[in-house]
Amino acid sequence: MNDMDKSASKWISVLYRHRKKFMSKRLEQYGSVGGFFALMLTVSLHDGSSQEQISDYLKIDKTTTAKAIKKLEDEGYIRRETDSSDKRVNRVYLTQKSFDIIPEIKATLLEWDDLIDAGITEEAYQQTVETLHKMAENACRGISGL
Repeated sequence: MNDMDKSASKWISVLYRHRKKFMSKRLEQYGSVGGFFALMLTVSLHDGSSQEQISDYLKIDKTTTAKAIKKLEDEGYIRRETDSSDKRVNRVYLTQKSFDIIPEIKATLLEWDDLIDAGITEEAYQQTVETLHKMAENACRGISGL
């Protein structure tokens, strides 16, 4: 195993790219949903959140969030409303079209999880998740000072 193969970042990147490809392929009948499923699931949990809050939840920059919301809005999955008390804030809501496919998104994610945890004990999987969570927290703290 070479040094690059020992890098957690390499394998996280591989999993990210493959999950994105898997979700896009499985959900291709729904347009851009496969690429933006995490945003849709986040809004389903926090319907009416501001774009800034969604960026915070997902740990992605505001520009990326705005572009994704615009794309999903154009496809009829998201609607934005200006906050009545602060005209600078856009509140984001799912449309019925989104609510209709959220179960499909969740089922596809479960299918992905079954694929990647095959042959791994529940204990090892949970330890890996906890370790990755800690690594993500470290990364967030590390870049916040930049």
